[in-house]
Parts: sequence; structure tokens; C-alpha cells
Amino acid sequence: MSSTVEIAKLDRTVDWLLKNDSPGVRYWTLKDILGRSETDTEVSAAFDAIASWGPVAEYLREQHPAGYWGDGEDVYWPKWKATVWPLILLAELGVPGTHPSIWKGCEYFLRVMNGQDRSWPPPKYPDEDLRGWRSVWEPCVTGNMARTLIEFGFENDPRVREMFEWLVRYQRDDGGWNCDTEGRDRKEVRHSSFMSTIEPLWAFSSLDPQKWPRGGREAVERGVEFMLMHRLFKSDTSGKIIEPEWTQLHFPLFYFYDILHGLRIVTALGFGRDDRTEDARELLLSKRLPDGTWSMEATYLRSLRRNFVKDERTGQWRSVQEEGIDRSNVYKSPGKVVEVPGIYSSLGEVGKPNPWVTLNALRALKGHE
Repeated sequence: MSSTVEIAKLDRTVDWLLKNDSPGVRYWTLKDILGRSETDTEVSAAFDAIASWGPVAEYLREQHPAGYWGDGEDVYWPKWKATVWPLILLAELGVPGTHPSIWKGCEYFLRVMNGQDRSWPPPKYPDEDLRGWRSVWEPCVTGNMARTLIEFGFENDPRVREMFEWLVRYQRDDGGWNCDTEGRDRKEVRHSSFMSTIEPLWAFSSLDPQKWPRGGREAVERGVEFMLMHRLFKSDTSGKIIEPEWTQLHFPLFYFYDILHGLRIVTALGFGRDDRTEDARELLLSKRLPDGTWSMEATYLRSLRRNFVKDERTGQWRSVQEEGIDRSNVYKSPGKVVEVPGIYSSLGEVGKPNPWVTLNALRALKGHE
């Protein structure tokens, strides 16, 4: 992006982001792309407006007075309504951790987490026994929520420090992490997962390295090496694309994965200039639209094959499953497996230029302009 033409294109892209209705988009663009300080008047004005922006304000009003979203029995199920998912999304949108609703939601989650078994792999229960599904001590959720809590200002909370120590302790020998401990044939899974590895790395990217726990630096280096040896989306043996879905651009990611998510995080950790990021970077640049933006090419919101929901009549939890999900039907009527909260319709449509995807692309490409 060093030519005059490319610089002009970047300027147009930034200007487009700064004109977005979402104050979160404006805040992160000013801060992460333009490098403005928190004390800058435009930065502080955008930051102060995030929680009162219509879709966010409505989402905050859906919170129960006790601090949870969804049902108070569980912070994880059902997706995407239970407490974990609003907190992850609201942190991504830039809502201040000082907001009373956010503080209350974080404390609710931390109390639940603090009362759970930390053992890994977890105890085995029958598939329909929710005790086997409710633990938030597993790499994907622990990583996601450690990152979320850091964004909300809980970096000095001993419960959050324990989450980072837990991630270091349960890193696998190949440098990654895996939330699955058994394959379909009930054999032990021996290879780490991209989806499970990127979430702990995302958490570490949000925390000042001076506050990483003992072994944290080595854990990050090993985790990034696991990602880079696969060039972020390819087999380390054949060089073939591991999962075509990963080559499409999504928002939000939650515990899912794509090349943009991987590139953004390894760049934030200081490894963006490693030659093995080049394939992902070139693919990302090839997706840039003529006006300098990127579109949301797909969504994971309706990709669920399984969910746990509570029957309002009986109070019993049950598993629901569905096959043949069409990911292009983003905001149509709720399906059997998942009900998508209304806030997601404010984040953009599949197939159209997307401010959040564009913002993340510029974050991932920073240093290569």
C-alpha cells in the first residue's frame, strides 16, 4: 500500500469507517488505525457514545437485573443468548467495562466460573447430561472470556489471572490447544485445533506482556508457531487448504476461525512480518473491493449443529439439532437450533461491504501499508 493510489484508497476506507453510524466502529478506527490517544476529543466522544447507541442500548436492556442474559441457570447455553455471548460481542464493539451492566455481567460470569471444576480433560458425562457441557474451563471459552474480561478492565482480577495460568498449563505438546479430547472413534485427539488455539492467543494479545503469567511468553511463541507452520490455513504436510470456510471473511467470530481472525491476532502479537503470513495476507488483499472496503462473505451465526435450550413450560433443558444449515440466510426467522438476537442485524449483511470486517482487515494489515 505504498503507492500514492493505495494511500488514497486507504484514506477513503478510513473516511468511510469514520462516517459509520456505529460509534464503536469510529472509536476503534481512530484508536487502532489512526493511532489516536484515549484523551483525543474525537476518540473520547466516540467511546462515550458506544453504550447509548441504539442496538447496544437495547441489548443492555435485555440483561436480567441479576447480571445475566438468557437464563440464569447457565452462562453458556443457549447460544447466542446466554451471558457469555453478549459479553464477548459487547467487548468487541467497545462498550466500556465501567458501564454498570457490563460490570454486573462480568461479575456474574466470574462467580459461575469460580465455582466450576478446573480439571482438564473434564469428567465424562452422558451426552444429554448438561454437566458435561456447561463448564467454561476449556480452551475456547476460557480464552474468549479471558480476552473479554481484559477488554473490560479486569486484568488485575486474580480470577482472570488464573484463567491465563490455566491456559498455559493445558497447552498441548504441539503448541496449540484443543477443546475436543476425543475423536469420533472415541480415541484421544492428538492434534491441536485452529479454532481452539486462536482464542487463547487472542486473550494473550489483549493483555500487556508484562502481566503474562510464568510461561506465558513461551506459550504464545509455541502457539503462534503452531499457526504459522500451517500458514494460518493450510496443511503443514500437503500445503492444501484445510477448510474452505476459513478463506471467507466473517463477523463476529466467537470461537470460529477464518484467515482474517488468524492474521489479525498473530499481527497483534508481533508476528505479522513472518514470511509464513504472506499467503493469508495476499488472499485477504485479493478480497478488497474497488472502493477499498471488504465485505462480510459469510456468517457463522447459523452454522450451529447443536444447541441446548430450556423448555419454558417444563423448565427442562434439551438438546436440539439440525442438519443442512444455509449460512447465507443470515437474519431470517429463527430456526430450530438457534435464535439470533436482534443486535446482529445492525452489524451488516452477508455479501455487502462491512465496517467490522474492514476494520479488522486494516488491523491485520497494519505495518504493511
